[in-house]
Amino acid sequence: MSSLLLARWRNRLVRIRTRGKELHPLARMNLTALDHLEARQNARSLRYVIFDLETTGLSLKDDRVVSAAAYRVIDGRIALGDVFSSLVSPGRDIPPAAVRIHGIMPSMVDDAPAFADVFEKFLGYLGTDILVGYHVGFDLHFLNSYMQQAHGFPLQNLVLDAQSMCGSICYPPHLRSYAGRLKGDLDLDSVVKNLGIELQERHTALGDALATAMIFQRILLENEKSGPGQLKNLLALGRRK
Repeated sequence: MSSLLLARWRNRLVRIRTRGKELHPLARMNLTALDHLEARQNARSLRYVIFDLETTGLSLKDDRVVSAAAYRVIDGRIALGDVFSSLVSPGRDIPPAAVRIHGIMPSMVDDAPAFADVFEKFLGYLGTDILVGYHVGFDLHFLNSYMQQAHGFPLQNLVLDAQSMCGSICYPPHLRSYAGRLKGDLDLDSVVKNLGIELQERHTALGDALATAMIFQRILLENEKSGPGQLKNLLALGRRK
């Protein structure tokens, strides 16, 4: 079963479960996030939101979001004038180890909005676009946790992990069968170096989202070089289990 078919099956279950319930307009719109997608569509012609979160640490249970950012990719181009960016009040201390990585000090988020408010704005920004992240499972957990809490179901957008697609663009064809074993060579720093992409503001949500967006542009190009460039071909590169 393809990622799109699986996503549609899960979406159908959510629609059945929420039938007759009063939903926020953004949540109601999110239920339709897959309706415009077809496997044979040209992947470049679709809209994508490339996002990144910075957190207080690496615990899915105990840590909180301190920054969120996203860029939109339309027709294969990064829409630099259509950016989402916000600091987030985590409602807890930011450990010194986390500050050393992303540079967000507690004083910087004293007056920042709570994640609940930031998430609702992000949900409006996201709309029905395809969601893309780098090692996306970690960040997606925080989005889905709040979506579930606030609206009763996880995000219904199709989700792609740019990291899982990078083996197809960072290695020559005769090595691609081994790419999945080379996890250390698929971290963000290694991939941007391999592709000759200049990192801006590494370990910030804006910087990492932009780097991922530029990587994703290369993925779209590779998808067209290696076949018809359809959504189903893109999903074959980056299918999330």
